[in-house]
Amino acid sequence: MKTRKNLPPFKNWQKVAPQIVCATSASWAMLCTGLVRGWSSSAIPQLTAQNNETLYLEQEEAAWITSLPPLCAIFGSLLIAFPMEMYGRRMTLATISIPYILGFYLMGISYYVKSTSLLFIGRVITGLLTGASTPTSQIYVSECSSPRIRGALGSFTATFLSLGIVIAYIVGAFVEWQTLCFLIGSLPIVLGLAMLFMPETPSWLVAHNQEPQAKVALQKLRGKYTDIEPELQRMKTNGNSQMLDVSYANILTSSHLMKPLFISMALMFFQQFSGINAIVFYSASIFQEAGSSVDRFMSSIMIGIVQLVFTMISALLVDRSGRRLLLMISGTFMAISLIGLSAFVYLKNAWEEITVVDESNSSGSFVISELGWLPLLCLVSFIIAYSIGFGAVPQLIMGELFPLEYRHRLGTISASFGLSCTFIVVRTFPEMAATMGIGSVYGLYAACCLTAVLFVAFCLPETKGKTLEEINRFFGHPLKDTASQTCSPLPEKSIPVFE
Repeated sequence: MKTRKNLPPFKNWQKVAPQIVCATSASWAMLCTGLVRGWSSSAIPQLTAQNNETLYLEQEEAAWITSLPPLCAIFGSLLIAFPMEMYGRRMTLATISIPYILGFYLMGISYYVKSTSLLFIGRVITGLLTGASTPTSQIYVSECSSPRIRGALGSFTATFLSLGIVIAYIVGAFVEWQTLCFLIGSLPIVLGLAMLFMPETPSWLVAHNQEPQAKVALQKLRGKYTDIEPELQRMKTNGNSQMLDVSYANILTSSHLMKPLFISMALMFFQQFSGINAIVFYSASIFQEAGSSVDRFMSSIMIGIVQLVFTMISALLVDRSGRRLLLMISGTFMAISLIGLSAFVYLKNAWEEITVVDESNSSGSFVISELGWLPLLCLVSFIIAYSIGFGAVPQLIMGELFPLEYRHRLGTISASFGLSCTFIVVRTFPEMAATMGIGSVYGLYAACCLTAVLFVAFCLPETKGKTLEEINRFFGHPLKDTASQTCSPLPEKSIPVFE
């Protein structure tokens, strides 16, 4: 017999529809982040082309245009902590849509005024907002979701990130870069309008002494016939600790805060040092090594679609299989894929050296051509493995581990650290490939993936099906003992409920 915690996440989807709508609306911020990331793949080749009749960028300028968003995102994720806590998660998400639009439009206008500076300003603005979007959207979704479906809804952010990248790839394949700016720059309007109609998170309302509004918001999220009193009481107890010292000094001296922060930052580190951004950046050359006739735009679109599909599959699995299992499977198969890529590169280089010494030896070229499918297979399997685990779960866990009163600060610290790792990987990959050889770099990333598997196995607690308060108590957060049950149905209504 299936218990409620073992039911598929969207078994009674009508009952969880309000939460799905909230998660979708908040995750639109991550779609905007995906648009910022995907813009480079389509626009940079046009801006650096020798026959370019618009703005022309030198290679160094193009490198900075590409790496500016992850660099600026580091600061954006830190700066958003104050408005997220002072004005609420909902209003913060609604407000950031405006500078998103401004940034994209400034980039488009730079074409008409022939201003490289304006293009850089637009990239700085959108880069700052990508950092602001990550912790805000993830925390909003986690605080609005009930335990049974929090994993699935928490994966919406990664799904929408992949969707934004795919949209930018597809649109960029058919239009000029300046037109792309205006088209994708209009999509953040949806974020601003949608969030105006969403409720604020009940946790934030309780923590700011707005209990009547919190009750209305929680009832709207959990359903009209659901008894919300036990969950509301837990929130009130947890919110009472808002009076505690929430300074950064207190964070550094509290083990119940440093433990979840360390776990979240470690997962962010392993996510980026799996080499995902470097692998995707060089995906076109991997297709070329495989002898594929698919052009650069189509290869990018194919990779984006594969990542989107399997990130969606991850959303369906995370509340059934748990976070730990998905991460360990993901890390293992990422390592296997990277080892395959590394082996192919070493084999190819070895045969090329033999051919230089002995030009009559053509068997090597034949063997390499016969193994042309291997790098393509490894690339696709790497993207699939990343998407089902490390693509979505670290952000999901970031929204689960931190106590309410510290969530805005710890979440932004973890997010900014992850974005710092992104910038380091993107900027160092070309130099590492030139000095160590690309095969050795793939091997290094594979070692990071295997280390991640060991870390998850020994250090990460399972959060599937647990309330945020139960997770806090696991790390020793001082909370009053309250009823641990989730929302239950009112006795006079025989309507199925969700947790």
